[in-house]
Amino acid sequence: MSVAAAILGYTFRMMIATDVAPKNPANTLGLSYRDEAKRLPYSGPIWDVHNHIHSLEAARLFFEVADVFNIERIWTMAPLEIVDDLKSEFGPRIQFIAVPNYEKKDQPGTFTTDWLHRIEKFYEKGSRIVKLWAAPRGRDFSDALTLDSPARKEGIKLARQLGMMFMVHVSDPDTWFATKYADAAKYGTKAQQYEPFERLLDEHGDVPWLAAHMGGDPEHLDHLQMLLDRHPNLYLDTSATKWMVRELSKKPSELRSFCQRNAGRILFGSDIVANTHDMSFDLYASRWWALRTMFETSYDGPSPIIDPDLNMVDPSVPVDATATLRGAAMSDEELKMIYQQAPSALLSKWM
Repeated sequence: MSVAAAILGYTFRMMIATDVAPKNPANTLGLSYRDEAKRLPYSGPIWDVHNHIHSLEAARLFFEVADVFNIERIWTMAPLEIVDDLKSEFGPRIQFIAVPNYEKKDQPGTFTTDWLHRIEKFYEKGSRIVKLWAAPRGRDFSDALTLDSPARKEGIKLARQLGMMFMVHVSDPDTWFATKYADAAKYGTKAQQYEPFERLLDEHGDVPWLAAHMGGDPEHLDHLQMLLDRHPNLYLDTSATKWMVRELSKKPSELRSFCQRNAGRILFGSDIVANTHDMSFDLYASRWWALRTMFETSYDGPSPIIDPDLNMVDPSVPVDATATLRGAAMSDEELKMIYQQAPSALLSKWM
């Protein structure tokens, strides 16, 4: 089947499914994700460098869906306590990203002494990536989570001594700064989030930094380009599906040009959270389907995923609204770079 025929098929099936199926937050269009995965144009293996696995049970479903979408390898954030179990069952398919024990976020030492201990333990288990979560909302429960706090700098120093690179969550959607973070005195402006980040990029210029969620600013690819131009050690991942679809679909041709210009520095990621309390084939599949459709096809229609941000910024929008998804129709060569070559080269250079 040609790509054009497949896209027409998407549109027809979606029109029918919308009328007959009850709304599922991860599948408002009533799609059969197994069937849709077979119609996606790219057939090569894919690495997902940004996701979260919280239990072995959820991991089994996660990898079942991963197989449907040709997800060959993953970089994941999992609790230290289940790393051995995941390694035993899934082996080389997983590269672990070191994270604090967020379940004990209210306990003293979680983001200081215990965090340093966990960096070392993750390293001993093969991890070579440390996650620095610095979302503005982190200030609600610990000053240690700001990107340039003394505790953070100590963790960065330790990780660098061990030979680890960094993944960083530096900012959040424009929609959140207009609503959740309206108190700039407490959370700072969006622009202010990048000031300590750029200082750290310069201070540790010989270490790769992978900025999650398209650097926290998919709304402004011009800003991301300036960051990439100034900092050759900076890489971006495409995780946070609802956010990416909402913003990057507004400018598919610009997205394709951006990825072409920065080949080797854009890595595919989903931000799927696989936990026992919210296990769903459609939930996991919807993220990979939406992102792959955006990168691989010329589809122009509704996303199947409910996006609460649309109602949050405009209460007149229905609470179950979905964003428009527009595809960039990248070539196989461009896709292979984002899906496999860029993460493989980065990891092999740093392992």
